Amino acid sequence: MSPDIQDLIDGYFDGSLSSKELQRLSHWIKSDVLHARQFASDLMLHDRLRNQFKIQEELVNQECYELSVVSLSKIHANSWVRWPVTWTTTACLVFLGAFLLWHSLGTSSASAAVTELNRIIEANRHSLDRRFLLSVEKTVVPEGERERKSPEHGRPAKPSLDNAILDVRGSNEFVLKRIVDPGEFFITGSNGVTSWAVRPDGPVRYSDDLTRFNRDLPGHERSLPINNLQDGLDALHKAYDLKVLPVESSESDIEPDAESNRRMVAVKKPGFLGPVQIEIMYNDSTGQIRQMRFVDMPYGPENVSLKMTLIDERTLPVNYFDHQSHHDPKRIVEFE
Repeated sequence: MSPDIQDLIDGYFDGSLSSKELQRLSHWIKSDVLHARQFASDLMLHDRLRNQFKIQEELVNQECYELSVVSLSKIHANSWVRWPVTWTTTACLVFLGAFLLWHSLGTSSASAAVTELNRIIEANRHSLDRRFLLSVEKTVVPEGERERKSPEHGRPAKPSLDNAILDVRGSNEFVLKRIVDPGEFFITGSNGVTSWAVRPDGPVRYSDDLTRFNRDLPGHERSLPINNLQDGLDALHKAYDLKVLPVESSESDIEPDAESNRRMVAVKKPGFLGPVQIEIMYNDSTGQIRQMRFVDMPYGPENVSLKMTLIDERTLPVNYFDHQSHHDPKRIVEFE
């Protein structure tokens, strides 16, 4: 056994391994039954195993117990059959040792991902106003009656989200600007008090209902609108399995100030609604989100897969999220 593997085992006993090191140790154990036996043997020699035996006693396989009893009875009858006892005990320790490690690996990995998600949430809670560029990867109409039952059935087609600009402030202020024709835009938004819509023509409409114009935002149907990152990220705790991937190499490793990114993947659990998968790319040191990707997100009668890429982060004018900042003052304004 190489010294670095022994260091990993010692680190496991000390509780000092990182998630990456735990994964490496797990891979080494699974790769060879002799490795698993060696790990089980080391577990026996460590005081920590004795405590684990007391806690996990009932998890020892009943078959192993029965084999041991049979073997022990044979010892009294014939001393030549001692080797089955050794083999049986070793086998049980191998399986128990592997079980204990894999159980703790799963718990540690999940706990680390939740901790990392909480760090991302907190980091982005205090962000400046942010501007995202939306990029649509694909649009699919699911089979069945969803299109007919959708609230969007019978309404005019929505402007494309591709190349749309989304400005976000806090949890309930946003401006979504979509291209209708060259030089013409359909703009919806909210200032936290009223929501509004500015079409290329016709009256400007606003409402005291903050959800009145949310139907133009993917995710609103599943309480995960892309404009509300705070609530959207919180929803991942319950409805998604989380996994944190290794740090991604910077574009230029020779630049001392180059930032490293990390990616979190959230896969929807069975029985929950929402995008099938959400990927979050964020700054490893600060936790600030740089890009989010939503796979098969419900959007009216369709499913869309899209990316939100951060393109700017600064403080916008105080009145930027009011509808008056996005249309000619001579336009007719109507309350809904």
